[in-house]
Amino acid sequence: MSEAALHSAQLGPELADLQRAPHWYVGYSGGLDSTVLLHLLQQWRTANPRSPALTAIHVNHCLQSGADAWQAHCEHLCRELGVPLVSRAEPVRAGAQGIEAAARAVRYRIFERQLQAGAVLFLAHHLDDQVETFFLRLLRGAGLQGLAAMPARRSLGGGLLARPLLQRPRSQLEDYAREHQLRWVEDPSNTDTALDR
Repeated sequence: MSEAALHSAQLGPELADLQRAPHWYVGYSGGLDSTVLLHLLQQWRTANPRSPALTAIHVNHCLQSGADAWQAHCEHLCRELGVPLVSRAEPVRAGAQGIEAAARAVRYRIFERQLQAGAVLFLAHHLDDQVETFFLRLLRGAGLQGLAAMPARRSLGGGLLARPLLQRPRSQLEDYAREHQLRWVEDPSNTDTALDR
């Protein structure tokens, strides 16, 4: 493993002060990023048995023909890892901001309802997402406040949203997935340049 390689022990600084949370959740789409984060968190919990219980949350927006297969994939991997999975089917319609923004708003409402007081929701945003967000906001004419980076942590309902991979490039996630022979689904909307995030 190279010095730059990603492994669960490197999450220590991001997770140490979250050990007293009543529960950990991870947003799990089945894609590369969230699959790596789910695996990392479960590896961390194996090495740190006093860590909070972990539950994955999958939201099926029924937007792609393969959405049900993606959900089945998520169910299968969670069973393999021994991580409980909460799945919600929530069809979404495009709003004024577009289908991606509408789907994101629905997901965050579901996440917020799931979190009890003090619980932590982990999302798999990484450095490449951070850069993409900056440039999309710049193209949309955002002011200085709008150009601010995604925070590594912020409040969400009565809990906390945490992004422990925010300083890691996607290439490290890809390397980790290959090293651990992880399987994930590819969402064609991620490469659709007609869709803004």
